[in-house]
Amino acid sequence: MSEDQRRDKRIVTRQKLWCEGQDTTVAAETRDVSQNGMYIVSEDAPEVGSQLKVTFNDKEGEATLNLEVMWRGAKSEDNKTGIGVRIVGFDKGRDVYERFISRHMRGDSKSPQGTLRPSAAAPRPSQEPPKSGT
Repeated sequence: MSEDQRRDKRIVTRQKLWCEGQDTTVAAETRDVSQNGMYIVSEDAPEVGSQLKVTFNDKEGEATLNLEVMWRGAKSEDNKTGIGVRIVGFDKGRDVYERFISRHMRGDSKSPQGTLRPSAAAPRPSQEPPKSGT
């Protein structure tokens, strides 16, 4: 999608995260985020139409985002696939996420970046995610 087709300005940020999907949990990393979506890369990217859940932690609190995979790119030379996801809802913390976006859109360099992490049920980064089908 070209820059002029996007509704929202992107914030370039690389945050490690776990994406909890319908049948699996995968390690991933953001490349950019916006008010309504994210660009994420992963070695095991979910298919278009998949539903994901990610928890976002910021100095102001926590937000749990529900995402839908809108498009999926081809695997790159580093064996990663990019996916574009849209935010379809929040389990909690919509205001936390919106304030994070607002601060970074203003270019407030004193604001630390938030981190994205799995919700409480997903494995922590020190653990291996469960294998699909087990």
